[in-house]
Amino acid sequence: MGDRAATRVGLGLERLAEPVIAWRTWALTGRRDGSALLLRPVARKARTWRPREVVQASCRASLLHEAPDPACTCGLHGTHTLDILRRTRCPAVLGRVALWGRVIEHEHGFRAQYAYPQRLRLICQFCFWMTTPPGLTPVHVGWFPRDELIPLCERHLRLARRNGMLPRALVPADEVDQHLRDLYAVDALAV
Repeated sequence: MGDRAATRVGLGLERLAEPVIAWRTWALTGRRDGSALLLRPVARKARTWRPREVVQASCRASLLHEAPDPACTCGLHGTHTLDILRRTRCPAVLGRVALWGRVIEHEHGFRAQYAYPQRLRLICQFCFWMTTPPGLTPVHVGWFPRDELIPLCERHLRLARRNGMLPRALVPADEVDQHLRDLYAVDALAV
């Protein structure tokens, strides 16, 4: 992939020989049987991350600059720490992401021109929001309308059922987790 330039706000231009590695979460879409899996940014209108394809940033707000731009919020995001990700909406997958090309570092992490997942792991989003380190390993992946897959631990699956939030199908989480990693050709994230 050659030299990668990283722009660090206030520090000028620096050449890096390796990608920047950061934390990131994704939502997960797929079919009710756990097939046709795709990582989707937790921002609902963002493009899915296709398996074995480098993701390139673009800016929906402006056609006048390349993403990421220092004066905009565009780019492919990654964070320094897990704590920042605990505020994300509906995460299903936690991972480490490789960022390269133009990379802008900011207070909470990075915005990059190019990215690809490096390590992935399914997470129970409710445990992730509530516990440190990230919570219980999901046992099931529930399929909900709009092809959304939500990994759940036993406790949160029972709570969802008690509150009338029934998934239309359940698939073993370990099968979905392995299939996801095979599809994207990445290693498991150990937390």
